[in-house]
Amino acid sequence: GSSGINAEYGEIGRLEEENNKLRQRLEKLEMDCTNILSEKGTLQEQMKLLKLQSSGDRESGPGQEQIAAMANEIQELRRQLSGVKGGGSDVPDDYVSTKHQLLAVQAELERTQGELDKKFSETTQYNNLKKMLAKKNDQMKDLRSRLRKYEPADD
Repeated sequence: GSSGINAEYGEIGRLEEENNKLRQRLEKLEMDCTNILSEKGTLQEQMKLLKLQSSGDRESGPGQEQIAAMANEIQELRRQLSGVKGGGSDVPDDYVSTKHQLLAVQAELERTQGELDKKFSETTQYNNLKKMLAKKNDQMKDLRSRLRKYEPADD
């Protein structure tokens, strides 16, 4: 009876919560990917600028020192990024697996909701309410037809 329905509602709630967690994880991974790509673009621009500066300042020493400093900075940023994202190639794999988990949870949620709707529609209270509604609708049709008989519409 109602304990089965309550259990189904609990399962739906759990699945929705898991669904939301997976969505949040997916959004975080997408933001991480976006941030990493933008930092990569920034670093590439810096490298281009340094190459242009170094080609213009071949005879001066500070250009070489700047390049070495920037190369060290780039390596440090790469180490930080690999710490943040946990490797690098894991992000696309993680994204795909999270997407699959999300789809699986959504399918499970839809199936559970379908089962719950089916169980609910089989309850005696629901069927009694449905019969009462049909009876009231029939009464309304009857009353409307009687009203039309005594008070015709002003068409």
